[in-house]
Formats: sequence, structure tokens, C-alpha cells
Amino acid sequence: MLNKMLFGILYFFLIFSDIFQIKAQEKSNPSINSIVQKDEEPEWEPNSSEPNNEKVDSYSVKTKKNNITDFFVLGATIGNPAGMNLMAGYYWKDLVIRGSGGYWNKEWWGGQLDLGYSFFKTPVIAHSVSISIGSYGVNPYRPEPGRGGQSTLPGAVDFPGYSNRPATFEDNIIRSYIASYDPNLSAILEYQSRDTQKFYFTQRYIGLSYDILLGNFFLQLGAGSGTGDFKNPVLLMQFGYLFDFRSENK
Repeated sequence: MLNKMLFGILYFFLIFSDIFQIKAQEKSNPSINSIVQKDEEPEWEPNSSEPNNEKVDSYSVKTKKNNITDFFVLGATIGNPAGMNLMAGYYWKDLVIRGSGGYWNKEWWGGQLDLGYSFFKTPVIAHSVSISIGSYGVNPYRPEPGRGGQSTLPGAVDFPGYSNRPATFEDNIIRSYIASYDPNLSAILEYQSRDTQKFYFTQRYIGLSYDILLGNFFLQLGAGSGTGDFKNPVLLMQFGYLFDFRSENK
């Protein structure tokens, strides 16, 4: 019994002596601590599941920029309603409101208002459908029948036989009678209804249009119906370049 107790005491004494010796070596040689710490704390690797703060921050910034889909646009287009138009609009969530047009003189003007819905929108592209309401006026010089939707054009005078262009069969009969009755009156009416006269056309319409904003390029296609000097349906078309004024969502 006494021998077992002595053997146990000796065994524990040897163990504690080894521990104290290791501690003393660590204090005298700090490089051992660094080696042990490096072994205990391995370096981060790209495949590690631990997050990289720098990458997370840059990703969050890019995500915030990609969420910028509410913005104001301003630019110029060619097409309806005034031939050359200035356009301003705002894309807010899924709603779109735009105004376009121009006033170049009292006989060349037009304006259009679009109230739309964006059924697909990203920071790069936006597809929308809109209800378009507008009107315009124009005075083409020497227009040709069949162009612009008219098969006939109104004459410059309302006198019978001279109120249509081109002249109908009945108009030619009336003109022949007037020429035989009063050549001077016939010459005056012929001059007032000459082919080189200017015409003034106006149109008011409401229609449905589709538009796409790809980057800064804008295209709109649609059709409308209304009252005026043009036959229905009226073609609605615009294309141009729009600057966008985007700001980060907060």
C-alpha cells in the first residue's frame, strides 16, 4: 500500500515538472507562442465561409445603385406630335408620366401627355404602356392627296366647284359653266384654289402606345383616334434621346 502511494506521488511530480518546464521555455522564447497561435488560428482562405467586410461593402453599394429605378428624364424626340419635340417625364415605381411637344409657330405646334404603367423595369431598361392624349396643327405646302391619311383635301374657298382637291367630276362641270358665264370670276376662283396653296390641318386624339427606354434611347409606337382633318387611326411614333437624373435610394 505504501509503495503504491509513493509511486503515485512520483508520477504526479513528473507530470507537473514537465508542465512547468514548458511554461518556462515559452516565456524565454516568444517565437513558440507565435507558432502555437498561428497553428491555432489559421489564415482566412477565399473558400472560407467567413465574410470579407470589404467585399460585402462594395456589394452593398452596387446593390443600392442597381435599385435606382425612380428617376426624372429630359430630352428631345422626333415624331408626333410636333415633328421635333422636347420631352420631360418621371418614372416612379410602376407609374410613368411624360409630356412632349413643341411650338415652332402658330401653324406648326403639338403637344402630348402620356400616363403609363411600367410592366418591366430595371436600372437599364423600362417597358411601358401608356394612354396618350394630344393635339397638333400643321400647314404643309402643296400637300399631295393620299399622303397623311387624306384622300381629298379641303379647298381654299367654299364656293361650289372649288371646295375640293382634286376636283371631282361634278366640280369640273360647275367650273366649266362658271368659265363660260364669267371668265374673270373663274380666273379668280381658280387662283384662290390653286394647287400651290397652303393648307392648315389640326387633329385631336386619344390612343394607346407602347414605349421602351433602353439606357438613354427612347422609342414609342402606338395608334390613336380623334377628330380633325386626318383620318383615323392616327399613327403615334416618337424616338429620341433622354437624359436621366438618377439618385441613390436611401
